[in-house]
Amino acid sequence: MPWFLHLALRQLFPPGKRFPAFATVSILGVGLGVAALLVVQTVMNGFGEEHRLRIRESFGDCVVVARTPIEHPQDLLKALRADPGVASATPFSEGPALARQGDFSNVAYVRGLDPADAGHPARKYVFAGGFDELDDGRVILGFGLARALRVQVGDKIEVWSPAMAERAEKGKAPLPAVFEVCALVRTGFTEVDDRAAFIPLRRFNQLWSMGDRVHGLTLRLKDPAQAYEVAARLNVGRPTLQFVPWQEIKKNFLEAIRFEKTMLFFLMFIITLVASFSIGSTLFSAVIRRSREVGVLVALGARRLDLVALFGLQGLLIGALGTSLGFLLTWLILAFREQILGTINSLFGNGDMVANVYQFSKVPLHYDPTDFVVAAGFTLLVTTIAGLVPALWAAGRKPSEAMRDA
Repeated sequence: MPWFLHLALRQLFPPGKRFPAFATVSILGVGLGVAALLVVQTVMNGFGEEHRLRIRESFGDCVVVARTPIEHPQDLLKALRADPGVASATPFSEGPALARQGDFSNVAYVRGLDPADAGHPARKYVFAGGFDELDDGRVILGFGLARALRVQVGDKIEVWSPAMAERAEKGKAPLPAVFEVCALVRTGFTEVDDRAAFIPLRRFNQLWSMGDRVHGLTLRLKDPAQAYEVAARLNVGRPTLQFVPWQEIKKNFLEAIRFEKTMLFFLMFIITLVASFSIGSTLFSAVIRRSREVGVLVALGARRLDLVALFGLQGLLIGALGTSLGFLLTWLILAFREQILGTINSLFGNGDMVANVYQFSKVPLHYDPTDFVVAAGFTLLVTTIAGLVPALWAAGRKPSEAMRDA
């Protein structure tokens, strides 16, 4: 082991001391800064990824809409399914309705779909009942909506569509549509769980007086990343239709999350900078206190580069150990994130802030290796620079000056 590395370790962790204050506090400060940075980045990545996933599952890889309901969609479906970039195309209709069970009622966002669609994303979120039981007399409800209506699988609800209200205004007295709940879905996305109701498309068109028209088409692509290119190609020659790739759906919200993540990165990085300034000032004080030692080392033949390495390595070691501690703290905080969030909500919040703001029942995570590499690189860079400043000052002094000033 080179002598300057051995001496740097002894100065950071003096033998015989159980609690080296300078090293411990410095490493802890860097570790907390790295942990704060990575926790924020990982959670914000989770929000972004989950929203992108839910958008694709709820709306498809590309949505085909028009200013008015699409007439005779079968011919259009046949043409779209023939495109090499399209994996499947299904029609849908959707709209709000009043759902009621006894004395409980709520607004449901009803979507008419094809019950035979084997690739419908709602299938994997069914936790009670069965998706395949859906027919003209049955409905699938989101977990939150079912809880608001106090119903379970097997119970019946009444549904009032806007078309029924129009008929009532004309003097008619339409009866509500009665559905038996055949399944419940829980996606973890409160916007879906608290409002969604799925019924067959044929039944929807009857209740909404749609005839054979549909509100739009859902396209699932073979390569979702090519949604822009496929949408542009399919839109050629169809000026009355609008092909919306999934990236454009709720684009402003996704951009807001990305901007928030970027701003939080810089704010959290300030913590690491503060810790680095503290390391630099403490090492500078240590260099001044060890002026005699510096003079002796130079007199014994130590080169300027050796002195730079002696004190510069201390900053690098603190950065490396602090980064490792930060990784560990990140894992611990994220592993117990639900308990921590519950405590914060009980002390400072008013309800579930994650569900109210970001529409998720739990805090989502997405580990991005790039974030960890960038955090480690920045931390090692600034802590090494913090150690190099006093190291260069010490290396530039003459032995006689160091001995005289000691």
